[in-house]
Amino acid sequence: LKGPSKYYLKGMNSNIDSLSELVEIGDNFISAPGSIILSHDTSTVTHTGKLRIEKTVIGNNVFLGANAVVLPGIKIGDGSIVGAGSIVTKNVPPGMVVVGNPAKVITSVEKYMNKCEERDVLYSLTSEVLEKHRTGIKMTPKEKSRSIQDLYQQYWRKNSNE
Repeated sequence: LKGPSKYYLKGMNSNIDSLSELVEIGDNFISAPGSIILSHDTSTVTHTGKLRIEKTVIGNNVFLGANAVVLPGIKIGDGSIVGAGSIVTKNVPPGMVVVGNPAKVITSVEKYMNKCEERDVLYSLTSEVLEKHRTGIKMTPKEKSRSIQDLYQQYWRKNSNE
């Protein structure tokens, strides 16, 4: 995250545009490292001498995957998931999973969660992680280590025949 922004804690893993007041981020936003949220486009300067500026809106309960890019003027609906490496060039409806370049809807979040449940690939987070989750407060190295060990233990108990 570059520069002062009221969304610093919400977008801790994201690089938010230098025009950060034109980026609105809802509650319970989670971003993975390397993600970028833009509200301006400098490519227009060469051709027009003007900067393209549009407000970008990220809804509530949105996940933005690692190295995903949200272009200026985009609205991502509540409860959506943007996959890692996606380039979001069009608005994302609420409750959808989008992936790719350009990002396209591949399923609903509900169907994706059901598929994860069916495949038995969801694991519980520790209370320490859940308490800090979505607050922007990073875990201490000790908390992170305990959380990782707990996840490994859950995984190996469930997959002991591997």
